[in-house]
Amino acid sequence: MPRMSLAKVATDALKKELQRRLEALPELIAQRDELNRQIAELEALGAAREAPEPMKVPAPRKRGRRAKRAKSPMSLVSTLAEVIKAKESMSIREAAEAVLASGYKSKSKDFPNLVSMTLASDKRFERVARGMYRVKG
Repeated sequence: MPRMSLAKVATDALKKELQRRLEALPELIAQRDELNRQIAELEALGAAREAPEPMKVPAPRKRGRRAKRAKSPMSLVSTLAEVIKAKESMSIREAAEAVLASGYKSKSKDFPNLVSMTLASDKRFERVARGMYRVKG
C-alpha cells in the first residue's frame, strides 16, 4: 500500500490520529513493563543461560595433507647419478634399492615408481633397454 504524503492530509485528520495514539500510549507502556518483568523472571530462573548453544559448523576438510619431506643430504637426481655411474647401467628396482642403501631418505610409499619417473624425465639419464638406464656421457 503506497504511503500518502502528509501535505495532502487535512489538519483535523492529523489531530485525530495524534490524539488516538496518545490515548493508546499508557496501555502500550503497561504491556512493555509486563514483558520486561517476564524477561527478568526468566533470566532469574536461568532459562536464558541454559538455552542450547547453536551448533558449530565444522570447518571444511583440508584435502590431501602431504607428509613432511624426508631430509636427505643430496637430491634424488644427484644420488641416482652417483649410484648408476658406479655400474654401466641399472634397472629401476636396482637403482631404487641402491639409492636407499646409499643413505637417501624418502617417505614415498612407492619409491621405485618415483625413481622411474625421475629417470625417464631427467636429461642426465638415457634409456638403454626396457627398464634399464645409464648416465649420459
